[in-house]
Formats: sequence, structure tokens, C-alpha cells
Amino acid sequence: MAKQQDEHDEVTITGDQASGGDQGSTLIPMLIGGLILVIIGGIVVMMFV
Repeated sequence: MAKQQDEHDEVTITGDQASGGDQGSTLIPMLIGGLILVIIGGIVVMMFV
């Protein structure tokens, strides 16, 4: 029979760890990538207009 623990270990994690994020931030690279895609899209649209 397994022993029952009377004391419960408290687990504290940050929001970044809870969401599966690593130590580095991914927001800035995503924003830069989106900006580049918008610029490329604008150039493609202007070529046809």
C-alpha cells in the first residue's frame, strides 16, 4: 500500500513557464517577422496596381 503524504509541496511557476515558453522572449521576433511580411505584401500589391 502506498504511503499518503500529509504535506503537499507547493509548485510555483511563472506565466511564461506555464504557457510553454522558454527563457527567451518570442514576441519581438514575431513582430519583426510580421512587419517584414506586411512590407513584402505591400510591395507585391503595388506591383500589380
